[in-house]
Amino acid sequence: MSSVTAEALVSLTPILDREAPLPQPAAPRSGARVIAGICAALSIAILASSLRHQPSVETIRQWILMQSERLLPGPWDLGRIVLVGLTSILIGYSVTAIHELGHLIVGIGVGFRCSSMFVGPIQMSAPFRISLNPDPRSWWHGGVSLYPGKLDRLCTRGVPMVLAGPGANLLTGCAALLFSASGGFLVWLFIVASIGAGVVELLLPLRGPTFVFDGRRIWMLLRDRGRGERWLALMRLIADTRAGVPPESLSADLLARATAVSDGSADTVIAHAFAYSSAFHRHEDGDAGQMLETCLRYASDATPAMRAGLMSDAAVFQARRRKRADLAEQWLADLPAATPLPWFRSRAEAAILEARDDLEGASRKLDEGERSILLLPDRTQRELLLCPLRRWRSELEGRSPVRPCDAL
Repeated sequence: MSSVTAEALVSLTPILDREAPLPQPAAPRSGARVIAGICAALSIAILASSLRHQPSVETIRQWILMQSERLLPGPWDLGRIVLVGLTSILIGYSVTAIHELGHLIVGIGVGFRCSSMFVGPIQMSAPFRISLNPDPRSWWHGGVSLYPGKLDRLCTRGVPMVLAGPGANLLTGCAALLFSASGGFLVWLFIVASIGAGVVELLLPLRGPTFVFDGRRIWMLLRDRGRGERWLALMRLIADTRAGVPPESLSADLLARATAVSDGSADTVIAHAFAYSSAFHRHEDGDAGQMLETCLRYASDATPAMRAGLMSDAAVFQARRRKRADLAEQWLADLPAATPLPWFRSRAEAAILEARDDLEGASRKLDEGERSILLLPDRTQRELLLCPLRRWRSELEGRSPVRPCDAL
């Protein structure tokens, strides 16, 4: 009788080994739509109630006209409409800038460091580089990238850092209300926008494709220490990677904190992707396979770009580490015809050619991938992708790996 037990025959990485299917993308969460629906229903109910009493409608109309005339006296021509519209946009960005500066100032005060900040289309990167925000989807809001300099009391220090954003809006809005109560339309617009932004950020625990409201972050830091530490550890890992720290040199403590919690969220995928990359470059293939398997298990919560990247990683791992070109080809076949980055497909093809000892063909595929990367508009993204490609090419050519990437 064979000494191999039935349990030993079960793959420890069934999705990676094509024995179990990759989870389908999750349906978009409807939390934000539910809240918006409730607000809309309440507004309609209030409006319907008002319409039942025509005198109240006339009173409201007269009040609106009176306030409009007081705040914006004079006739409305096209030039004035354009001026008010542009000024309103500038006020919106000023409220956003105050919000992000609140995060920044208090964050630095409690031991965080800043790598970048953006307000609308303008992005500022450390130390003093100004550029165009590469993500047009986020041009309507702002953000600041802070990461912990020290790893002690992460959640305790994280709460005031997150709270400072809406706190700055509420403080400036209330100050304007107290000292400029007789101001014009633009002053009142600033007051309403500031106080509204602070209240909404604190009370609505929402998230979108390019933002997470501060109330959600604060709730997480206060009520769920594990997830809070994971988020802050990820911020540090991202900053270290952007600064040129090679994957194999990433902090083991940070990786442990980032992977301590696994749940249905994109953070789980990102955290284990960092751990996979670190183990892969240390040639700890057992750990790398387990980390990649976790990424694949939670792929339903990943963005389309992340899912495509995971498929490409699976093909590369099977080909370069397990010499299973057949499984790598199956992953390559599953990749969408049009991937977010052409590099995803060419790197998988290069790994398959390498597994079949076609080093010249693999090198050509790496050249093809490099050309596609050089077309990317974001300089930081280009450098982050070019560094491992060049190390790979160096290994193919039989030389010692090139030195770690310089700080970006």
